[in-house]
Amino acid sequence: MNEIPAAAVDNTRVKKPNWLRVKLPIGENYKHVRSLVDQHKLHTICESGNCPNMGECWGAGTATFMILGNVCTRSCGFCSVATGKPESVDWDEPQRVAEAIHLMKVKHAVITSVDRDELPDG
Repeated sequence: MNEIPAAAVDNTRVKKPNWLRVKLPIGENYKHVRSLVDQHKLHTICESGNCPNMGECWGAGTATFMILGNVCTRSCGFCSVATGKPESVDWDEPQRVAEAIHLMKVKHAVITSVDRDELPDG
């Protein structure tokens, strides 16, 4: 087995480019979205998916809501959403999502969903 001499290894730290840096979640818009999500007991893919852009999006007053809970029945290798047996369907969730969207005063809303393979289609 060939060994690389220690002197040949470059341990110099390279500065990350600005586009790769995660911005801290700050500002009034972020606080507003955070409070709406908390008060209405909502889920977002931003949080459940560990999105590195959450601070930027919430800071702009936007979020992607996730319905049918925050536990998925599938285990996709590319996704950070928790996998397992989800809780029962929260039938009041659509009303709370609609109310939060109204309070955000956005022109459009993005809503996604976990997979719920245990539920019938339709």
